[in-house]
Amino acid sequence: MSKNKYLIVLAGMIMQLSIGSIYAYSKWIEPLSKELNWDAHDTKTGFSLAICFLGLTAAFMGKFAQKIGPTKAGFIASLFLTIGLLGSALAVKMSSIYLFYLTFGVLQGIGLGFGYIVPVYTVVKWFPDRPGLASGIIIMSFALGSLLASFLIGPLYTSLGLSGAFSTLGICYGICMLLSALYLSNPININAVQQVHIDLTPKQIITDKRFIALWLLLFLNVCGGIAIISKAAILGEEVVGMSATQATMFVAIIGLFNGLGRLFWSSISDKIGCWNTFMIFIGINAACFALIPTFSTDQTSFQALTFIIIAGYGAGFATMPSFVKNIFGTQKYGQVLGYTLTAWSAAAFVGPLLLGLTTEITIFYLFAILLVIALLVGLWLKRLLLKLA
Repeated sequence: MSKNKYLIVLAGMIMQLSIGSIYAYSKWIEPLSKELNWDAHDTKTGFSLAICFLGLTAAFMGKFAQKIGPTKAGFIASLFLTIGLLGSALAVKMSSIYLFYLTFGVLQGIGLGFGYIVPVYTVVKWFPDRPGLASGIIIMSFALGSLLASFLIGPLYTSLGLSGAFSTLGICYGICMLLSALYLSNPININAVQQVHIDLTPKQIITDKRFIALWLLLFLNVCGGIAIISKAAILGEEVVGMSATQATMFVAIIGLFNGLGRLFWSSISDKIGCWNTFMIFIGINAACFALIPTFSTDQTSFQALTFIIIAGYGAGFATMPSFVKNIFGTQKYGQVLGYTLTAWSAAAFVGPLLLGLTTEITIFYLFAILLVIALLVGLWLKRLLLKLA
């Protein structure tokens, strides 16, 4: 059956919207602390584990996902995410933080990983002339998922309780992802004509200096953004004195800018190139992180700087697929991109850990320094690319 490529995009967007709920995690922290007396630092480990296993799954199961096809891989994604959230509901009832780590972190993380890579790998094949825009639209939906979830979690918790909220979201997201998976497929010409695929060994990938540079660029860009996302609601309330309602809106708008940044910067990368795009948004983010301590007492300025940072944070994910494809070629693209996403896994632990080192807002200077290092890595990558040109 011939399928409409725009409906393929829609199916991919729905799957990404579902898994993007993980970025509204800060909305779970207060209910978990209120009902179960779990420390905010301990509960953040659940978030870090989920992102960690997302990246690991994307890295080591990407080839498997492409082999079995988007429908079967999408089914696996929906299964693991649903089990993870239903298991989280059980963990809450049992007051077991270690079961929560296993279900919300590990099992859901595997579902997130499959759900993340399947739409990206699939939709880009339908738009070979605009890979940056195609990946940007899909990955934008991941970010917008947090916007949706930030408005759902509070009312669900109020009406159904913490366990009921996890269960409801697990079932609803699972159904949406399953329906999306049933429609996703590769273009007929991809299925009919087997493209030459070059398998690289892990050693060949991780010892390639270009890969190392790309990995460091993504890692350093993610650290600050993921730290903010993991604690956005709390930062809003503690740093600039937002009310609970304002903090909810803050988290929602963060999700919006995360999504818009992915779409905007990925479109820019199709016009000016991935390297130029990376250097611009990393430079902007470094300046914004350095300015936050100065403007932390002003709610408007703090939010504006944060939104710009999150837009640049999202830009890294949207632009990286095209960056990898431009450097390594279509034949090696999927495998190298999967390994590159392990930078996300590492940053999911390092970023929140650095933010937790102190309650002083001056910690944002550290994230600015990391991005200055990222600019130096970018210059190194440019030299590597010129040598091979």
